[in-house]
Amino acid sequence: MKKFILIVLVSVITIPNIFAQINKESTNSNKTNPLEGLRKAKFTELDPSKPLMLDGISTPVYREDHTLVEGDDFMKVMSNGDYFPEVYIDSNKEVRAFVLRKATDLEKSQMVSMQTDADMLGKSDLVGKQAFPFSVTDINDNKYSLESLKGKVIVINFWFVECKPCVMEMPDLNKLVEKYKDKEVVFLGLAMNQKEKIEQFLKKTKYNYVIVPDAKDVVAKYSVTSFPTHMVIDKNANILFAVSGLGPTTIDDLDNMISNLLK
Repeated sequence: MKKFILIVLVSVITIPNIFAQINKESTNSNKTNPLEGLRKAKFTELDPSKPLMLDGISTPVYREDHTLVEGDDFMKVMSNGDYFPEVYIDSNKEVRAFVLRKATDLEKSQMVSMQTDADMLGKSDLVGKQAFPFSVTDINDNKYSLESLKGKVIVINFWFVECKPCVMEMPDLNKLVEKYKDKEVVFLGLAMNQKEKIEQFLKKTKYNYVIVPDAKDVVAKYSVTSFPTHMVIDKNANILFAVSGLGPTTIDDLDNMISNLLK
């Protein structure tokens, strides 16, 4: 059984047709067509700066017969690799729906390649190399840098407020922070959002990482293009772990890496 990872891609993937979204209010396919007023997007109409979320939560996903795909059904459909998501947009070119159709053999091979890329991020060229220097300021105006954190294990989460998989994993990440609170570990949450938006988010959602707002420079330096992305840097500033997406073993893998580095 293939592992399916909830992931948010920021850069547009070069496949002829890609992902989309629709308002939840029009999901009753028995009464109305949920795609009414929408049209399939051309590749050139999609904005590469806007994240496209295919997680079955933030974005309604439909079959070609207009039935909604969600929950366990969504996970099953997406993990078998037999369907390809097409983007539907409104008159303002805003992405409003994912529609699944039978994938061609070429599209199946492309999706396998995409999934392999996500699964293999932890074995990328970054792993085993020295971490890139950084200097950041958290939402409480405390400063952190790679140099000042040498001698500690650094656990980094690249995320942003609108990323549903990022938010979904926060309770488990909080447990990791609690587990290692008395150890030589620093948990940094490098966010894409501005400070004000993060402060509003934290009024409703608990996240115990040291949160750094507006971390786009560090995101670019580490070539992060999908969210969430986790990295672990050892006490000598070597990158020993990197993984993207919310997968079934993500938290356990993080936990095991941290534990091993503290031995």
